[in-house]
Amino acid sequence: MRYILFLLLFMTGIADAVEKQDCEVMDKKEFAIALGWKFGGWGFGVGPEIAFKDSRGVDWSGSVQYMVAEYQELCSRYNTGRISQAQYDREIQNIIERSRRYEMEIAEYFRKKKAVIFNQMERAVR
Repeated sequence: MRYILFLLLFMTGIADAVEKQDCEVMDKKEFAIALGWKFGGWGFGVGPEIAFKDSRGVDWSGSVQYMVAEYQELCSRYNTGRISQAQYDREIQNIIERSRRYEMEIAEYFRKKKAVIFNQMERAVR
């Protein structure tokens, strides 16, 4: 019985030795209180007014959405032990390189599009 207890304690110690990653890196939690004063109106309300805003979720913007979804999936795989530290580091680097390449392609696309529009405007002015 002692051996089983020792084995269980030893195994839980090994599981805790691997540092977990933060999968909620892009989660956004926001809470705000707005104070104001109301002077008559549709409902003839007069007096102070208090409003509360509480929002939670992921802060998605542009091409970041795909990168964050990939990271969260990779983080989950690492935390459950399905991939090693070396595989995790390699995949993180791949995600970073793909996202940078994608951002450069988007910037180049819009730079060319702006140049075409500018040239069309110059021809129209002449």
